[in-house]
Amino acid sequence: MSEEFNPAIDWMNNDEKLRSIIERLSNSGLNEKEQADIAFDEISDAYGLPKYPDSFTEEDYRRYEEEGIDNPRSVFEEVGIIHYLEPEDDPRGIVLFAIYNIKNRFSIDINEAAKKHFKNKKRIPPEYMIYFLGDKSSTMMYFLENGKSWVETGAKYASKILRKT
Repeated sequence: MSEEFNPAIDWMNNDEKLRSIIERLSNSGLNEKEQADIAFDEISDAYGLPKYPDSFTEEDYRRYEEEGIDNPRSVFEEVGIIHYLEPEDDPRGIVLFAIYNIKNRFSIDINEAAKKHFKNKKRIPPEYMIYFLGDKSSTMMYFLENGKSWVETGAKYASKILRKT
């Protein structure tokens, strides 16, 4: 029986630049979180990816718009969403998956996180706020409770989600 093709694994196995960074970090003696934090910076930089929401340039926005992407996501945001959905996963895998997604213009559907968060409610509200705490591999996404201010949370970034109904 053949294994199902995994494009992220294929990328790791066949991209020399990526493989070199991963091998160096794997042999560094650093713990998983330290490796993930360095990978966040080095791999994002190696592929010219926006690490944080304020990393986008006007040229980035033009390029994404030409590709039909209205709200591009940074590696930081993607890490936070993946970490929210899979909080126990290896931080190195979370970072690599997030970078792979951003590099290939994919992103985790925010509705998956909303389904998890609003599971005891009858339905997901048409709009809600999310915010991000932490940094690099420890970034985590949270849902802002009604009546609260994201500024009070100490968050660096927040976003209002407007659902298409």
